[in-house]
Formats: sequence, structure tokens, C-alpha cells
Amino acid sequence: MTIAEIADMIKTKLYPQFDANEIRAITLQLLCHFWKIPDIDFYINKQKNLDEKIDEDFSKALKLLQQHTPIQYVLGFTEFYGLKFSVDKNVLIPRPETEELVNLIITENKDAKTIIDIGTGSGCIAVVLAKNIENAKIYALDISEKAIAKARQNAENNNVCIEFFCKDILSENNFIQTKFDCIVSNPPYVRECEKSEIKQNVLDFEPHSALFVPDDDALKFYKVIADFAISHLADNGKIYVEINENLAMETQNLFVQKGFKFIELHKDLNSKNRMLKIKRQ
Repeated sequence: MTIAEIADMIKTKLYPQFDANEIRAITLQLLCHFWKIPDIDFYINKQKNLDEKIDEDFSKALKLLQQHTPIQYVLGFTEFYGLKFSVDKNVLIPRPETEELVNLIITENKDAKTIIDIGTGSGCIAVVLAKNIENAKIYALDISEKAIAKARQNAENNNVCIEFFCKDILSENNFIQTKFDCIVSNPPYVRECEKSEIKQNVLDFEPHSALFVPDDDALKFYKVIADFAISHLADNGKIYVEINENLAMETQNLFVQKGFKFIELHKDLNSKNRMLKIKRQ
């Protein structure tokens, strides 16, 4: 079969579950993963014959995609900040806006010695920081043992050393005595009332415990992060958190009420209020 024929097969199987742009992106990933062809062949060499037959794994992948399974879970990996990460249903799929948060941290904290990632999930934030901030000791925690196992795997695969804790930050915030130059977190922040805005493939497959918070206590993770920072943030340290764009003012006010004097709001590339940088003063 040629590249064009396989691409047509994928389109037939996935339309109308996915739009044209999504199908094109998925097709490129499938061709790269199963036939190891470079992207450029998809655009300029579509009549290239792929000698290998359609195998069972490829057919299984198409069936999973037809059921709206995210392609990252189908393939078992994703890329984040130029690194490869293993992902499954126990961890969130890293988002582009989180890459923006990580980039901000790397840019501003080249001399950081101690960093902790609260709610590490796949470990994507912690691993990228370990790769890009020399001499920093990186710590990461998550409530989920399965998430910690996946994060450990990703740390090993990317050749970085991270100290992991399986802890519930909501009930345990004195598990370590270290003072941190940087505290970072992308905690659950989507309110239950906002579920209707979430894509179905996210609702059906990604872990809800890493996404949603109660409507009446939407900032509960930011409260404990602030409390943790009060006792564990170094004097000149910084906090970086990803936030719910609809609760930007409320989240800023929470940190002000906790005694933090310097709070900086950052927008993502889509001009959404997405990140806070916080300092004591």
C-alpha cells in the first residue's frame, strides 16, 4: 500500500469523529510510529510504497481511535518540551500551555538549587526542569502510586534523577524540611460546573482526580500550596502555578490573603489567564 492509500484508510475510519486537521495530525503520527516514515514523505512522496503489511497493532490503534481514545494513550507516549514521555490512563496528557509554564520557570530560575513539583502526574514538569536547570535538586509528589510509577519511568527514560514522594498534599504538607527556591504546580482546577466545556475524549479517558475540583472549593489545592510555601519557600524563592482562567482574580487574592506580596499574572499563547508567579515580596 502507498502512503496515500493508508492515509485514505485512516480518514475513512476516523471521519466524522475527527475533523480534517485532527485526522491529518493523527495520520502523521500513525505513519511515523508504525512505518517510521518522516513527515515530509506525507506531503511530497504520497505514492511511496510501504512494503510492510497492515499489522494487528495498527488495526487495534484505529479501533481505539474510533472509540475516541486519545492518540497519546493509543501509542503510549507523547512529546513534551522536546522530550518523550510514557503516558497511560493513570496520568494526564501534558498540554502545550504547561510547556509555556515550564519555559517561564526555566528562563527565570537557572540558578535554582531546590525545586519541587506538586502533583507531578507523568512527571513531565519535573523531568524537563531536571533536564534544563543544572545543579538543581528536583523533588516531585503525587497522591497516586500509579502516577508516581509512571513518573519514575519517565525520569529513568530521560536520564534524570528526581526524588519522588507518594503523598496527599491536602493532608500532608510537613513530609519534608527542605527550603525550596522554586515551588511549581499544575493542580486540578476545573470546576464540576465546567465539565460541559471539556472534550468528550478527555472526560472519558483522562483521570478525573487530576482534573476536577468541587464547585464550592475550587481553590483547595492553591490553599495548601500557599500554606506549604509559607513554611517551605526560600526567602527569595518563587511559586509558579497553572490556573483556571475563569478564577484568575480569585486565585491571586488567595495568595495575597496568605501574605504574599508579589503576584504576577501571565497569559498563554491564546491570551488566556493561565499562570501565576508568586513571591513573598
